[in-house]
Amino acid sequence: MFELFTRAIKSRYRSMLNRPDGPCEYFYRNGQLESEGAYEEGRAVGPWKMYHKNGQLEFRGNYKHGRRNGPWDLFYEDGQLRVKGGSIAGRPHGTIERFFDNGQLSEKLTYINGALNGPYERFNALRQLLAKGNYQDDYKIGIWLYYYDTGQLKKGGPYQYGQKNGLWEFFDKCGGIMESHVFSGDEVYGGKRI
Repeated sequence: MFELFTRAIKSRYRSMLNRPDGPCEYFYRNGQLESEGAYEEGRAVGPWKMYHKNGQLEFRGNYKHGRRNGPWDLFYEDGQLRVKGGSIAGRPHGTIERFFDNGQLSEKLTYINGALNGPYERFNALRQLLAKGNYQDDYKIGIWLYYYDTGQLKKGGPYQYGQKNGLWEFFDKCGGIMESHVFSGDEVYGGKRI
């Protein structure tokens, strides 16, 4: 093993058989810390932190065998939380929450072993619900509802394997029904304007 300092890439780590091993730090050209963590036989392991060029934390999480594993967080340049989530073996797992730069929740979704599975919600910056439904194996399924920024229902209907399938209704901003259509595999097969 030997200590390696490289000015060109500004990194510092121990190397064994030309693979990083042990504690590691990477630096921006200006000398600011870019990331810190550890390697084991060339793979990222344990807690890691990555930083924006302004020094604010950008990422905080754990790695196992070179892949994200466990809870992790991403941050905006001002330090505000951007995404909160988790992974197993590098694939998203569990509830993932995304936030606007004002701190308000923008999206909440659920993954199981890298595939979207479970409830989904999307909001605007004023915390108004814009969409909700469910996923199964990365496909939209069941009833999905979409809303205007005012909170009034805009449209709604069922999905099957990610495609509109069944009766969908479309509403104006005052809540009156404008149209209804029957879909099969995203194709319109019937309906009427009201």
